[in-house]
Amino acid sequence: ATAWLRDCLEHLQVDAARMAANLALLDGLLLSERVTAALSPALGRLAAHDLVQRCAAEAAGEGSLAVVLTADPEVSRHLSPDEIERLLDPSGYLGSADAFVDRALRRPARGARTAAVSR
Repeated sequence: ATAWLRDCLEHLQVDAARMAANLALLDGLLLSERVTAALSPALGRLAAHDLVQRCAAEAAGEGSLAVVLTADPEVSRHLSPDEIERLLDPSGYLGSADAFVDRALRRPARGARTAAVSR
């Protein structure tokens, strides 16, 4: 299974433009957890979650989470419009994903090691 997955990943072709377009369809909703995390130190985890959930529900009906968050007085007391924009930018959301994929591709398949040892 690992060898098959490695082969798939080695030949994976990513359409970055299409991925960006798909993310744009969600207009920031996918990244709401980042906003919750940023608000949690000031508001507490539960209050931050409830606030962002309310804003996300409003944005789902009106279109843009960034606009709703920026207009919300409680959110804007703790986050600037630039911070909100940064938190909702999907380009910074993958974190160490590239390093994890590279490390997985360099690691020999577990089944291959087991087969070599038992021979």
